[in-house]
Amino acid sequence: MPRKKSNPIISPFAFGIADMNGLIRDATYVVKWDAPLAISWMEGIAGRLISETEKKAYNDSAIKINKYLDHLETMRYYDKKAVWGALVPTRVPEIF
Repeated sequence: MPRKKSNPIISPFAFGIADMNGLIRDATYVVKWDAPLAISWMEGIAGRLISETEKKAYNDSAIKINKYLDHLETMRYYDKKAVWGALVPTRVPEIF
Protein backbone atom coordinates (compact mmCIF):
# COMPACT_ATOMS: atom_id res chain seq x y z
CA MET A 1 0.00 0.00 0.00
CA PRO A 2 1.40 3.42 -0.86
CA ARG A 3 1.96 5.80 2.01
CA LYS A 4 0.08 9.05 2.23
CA LYS A 5 2.03 12.20 1.57
CA SER A 6 2.39 14.32 4.65
CA ASN A 7 1.50 17.99 4.56
CA PRO A 8 4.61 20.15 4.77
CA ILE A 9 4.93 22.47 7.74
CA ILE A 10 5.56 25.99 6.45
CA SER A 11 5.68 27.74 9.81
CA PRO A 12 9.07 28.00 11.48
CA PHE A 13 7.27 28.17 14.84
CA ALA A 14 5.77 24.70 14.54
CA PHE A 15 8.83 23.12 16.16
CA GLY A 16 8.51 24.88 19.51
CA ILE A 17 11.20 27.07 20.98
CA ALA A 18 13.80 27.92 18.38
CA ASP A 19 16.81 30.14 18.12
CA MET A 20 15.37 33.54 17.21
CA ASN A 21 18.58 34.77 15.63
CA GLY A 22 18.61 31.71 13.38
CA LEU A 23 15.01 32.26 12.31
CA ILE A 24 15.70 35.93 11.64
CA ARG A 25 18.76 35.02 9.58
CA ASP A 26 16.76 32.42 7.63
CA ALA A 27 13.99 34.92 6.84
CA THR A 28 16.63 37.17 5.29
CA TYR A 29 17.50 34.38 2.84
CA VAL A 30 13.91 33.20 2.26
CA VAL A 31 12.91 36.62 0.91
CA LYS A 32 14.87 35.88 -2.27
CA TRP A 33 12.56 32.98 -3.11
CA ASP A 34 9.26 33.81 -1.41
CA ALA A 35 8.85 37.40 -0.21
CA PRO A 36 5.36 37.04 1.34
CA LEU A 37 6.49 33.99 3.33
CA ALA A 38 9.57 35.81 4.65
CA ILE A 39 7.48 38.80 5.69
CA SER A 40 4.98 36.54 7.48
CA TRP A 41 7.91 34.91 9.30
CA MET A 42 9.20 38.32 10.36
CA GLU A 43 5.74 39.33 11.60
CA GLY A 44 5.61 36.17 13.70
CA ILE A 45 9.11 36.73 15.02
CA ALA A 46 8.34 40.35 15.97
CA GLY A 47 5.94 39.21 18.69
CA ARG A 48 8.43 36.77 20.23
CA LEU A 49 11.50 38.97 20.70
CA ILE A 50 12.82 39.10 24.24
CA SER A 51 16.33 40.51 24.37
CA GLU A 52 17.96 43.58 22.89
CA THR A 53 20.31 41.44 20.78
CA GLU A 54 17.29 39.77 19.17
CA LYS A 55 15.76 43.18 18.48
CA LYS A 56 19.02 44.36 16.92
CA ALA A 57 19.22 41.23 14.74
CA TYR A 58 15.56 41.75 13.75
CA ASN A 59 16.14 45.38 12.78
CA ASP A 60 19.30 44.52 10.81
CA SER A 61 17.40 41.79 8.97
CA ALA A 62 14.43 44.08 8.32
CA ILE A 63 16.77 46.63 6.75
CA LYS A 64 18.37 43.94 4.55
CA ILE A 65 14.99 42.58 3.47
CA ASN A 66 13.62 46.03 2.66
CA LYS A 67 16.77 46.97 0.70
CA TYR A 68 16.53 43.73 -1.27
CA LEU A 69 12.87 44.35 -2.11
CA ASP A 70 13.62 47.95 -3.13
CA HIS A 71 16.48 46.74 -5.34
CA LEU A 72 14.32 43.98 -6.81
CA GLU A 73 11.69 46.49 -7.94
CA THR A 74 14.29 48.37 -10.00
CA MET A 75 15.29 45.26 -11.98
CA ARG A 76 13.89 44.96 -15.50
CA TYR A 77 12.92 41.33 -14.97
CA TYR A 78 10.84 42.12 -11.86
CA ASP A 79 7.28 40.85 -12.17
CA LYS A 80 5.13 42.11 -9.32
CA LYS A 81 2.44 39.52 -9.94
CA ALA A 82 4.95 36.64 -9.91
CA VAL A 83 6.56 37.79 -6.65
CA TRP A 84 3.51 38.91 -4.68
CA GLY A 85 0.58 37.21 -6.40
CA ALA A 86 -2.67 38.88 -5.34
CA LEU A 87 -1.05 40.48 -2.27
CA VAL A 88 -0.07 44.10 -1.96
CA PRO A 89 3.74 44.59 -1.81
CA THR A 90 4.74 45.35 1.78
CA ARG A 91 7.88 45.97 3.76
CA VAL A 92 9.05 44.75 7.17
CA PRO A 93 8.66 47.41 9.88
CA GLU A 94 11.54 47.98 12.27
CA ILE A 95 11.12 47.62 16.03
CA PHE A 96 12.44 50.40 18.22
